[in-house]
This record gives sequence, structure tokens and C-alpha cells, in this order.
Amino acid sequence: MARGRLSLRMLIALLWSLPLQAALAMPAATPTDLEYSIKANYLVRFAAFVEWPARAFAASQSPVVICVAGRDPFRGSLDRAARAQTAYGRPLAVRRPASREAAAGCHILYVGQDGAAMIPDGQRAILLVTDVAAPAEQGMIHFVINDGRVRFHIDLQAASRARLSISSRLLNLALSVRGG
Repeated sequence: MARGRLSLRMLIALLWSLPLQAALAMPAATPTDLEYSIKANYLVRFAAFVEWPARAFAASQSPVVICVAGRDPFRGSLDRAARAQTAYGRPLAVRRPASREAAAGCHILYVGQDGAAMIPDGQRAILLVTDVAAPAEQGMIHFVINDGRVRFHIDLQAASRARLSISSRLLNLALSVRGG
């Protein structure tokens, strides 16, 4: 198996094998730490299941840029998850843009607490990912906690407007798909 590529079966096993209640038995991690560690892994894995238009990248080897808008809840777990990973042969890079203009260079934008103001204007080829910190209507993928596990809903219409193609394999993992 190529480094940085996970099969769908491995993705499911990795991300859904740990219920959030397991955090209570782990003294080193709080439930929030575990939740955001799982969300960090999802953000990294989403890169392999979303296709961007070629013009979304400056060059053929440009990285897939994962950004955090607003307060960063990941405590380094996103950086660790993305380290040495690839998607479509491109390395992954993690950034924390300081302005709306800088966020325009992201491919995946996690909109955290106080991050809604960082969403770039207009229709850009950016996968917007939200959770309870931002309204679901602002994103294409919205994290929720369902039966003690981190899950997500997908707005396929919003992704299509941004010229993104989401793999049917990822759509099948979603709790719901709007516009699909």
C-alpha cells in the first residue's frame, strides 16, 4: 500500500473504533482531546477523498493545504496526523491563516470557534469543514457527535458549487448527504 493512502476499511476501523467514552478511561487525554484528535485524522483523510480542480494548485507538486480558521482546538494533533502524509501524490501542509485573504490559499478549511469571519468571499475551491463552533450551513462537511462517536454530514450541493468532487466512498460514510 502506498504511504499516505488508506483503504476505506482501514479508515473506518481507525476513526470509528474509538468511542468518545473511551476517553474517560484514558488519563492522559480528556474527552475533548480525543474528539479533536479524531477530527484531525478525519481532516487529513478527507484530502484523499476530495478532488479539487487543477487550477486550485499552483503546480503539480503543490501541497494540499489544510487550514484552521479561528481558535485552534487540535493541540498539535492535526500537525502530527498530517506529517508525512500525501493525497493524490501531493504532500499535506497545515497552516493557521491570520486573515481571510491568507485563508483563500487553503484547500481544506476547518472553521473553528471564532473562525467564521475567516471564510474567504466568493465561491472558491475550498472544502469548508465545521462543527459545533460554526453553523452547519457554512460548511460542506459538518462534524457531529453521534452515539459517542465523531461523525459528519455532507452538503454535496455546497461542494459542487465550489467545484469539488467528493468520492462516493466518503459519501457512504456520512450520516447524511444533502443534495445527493
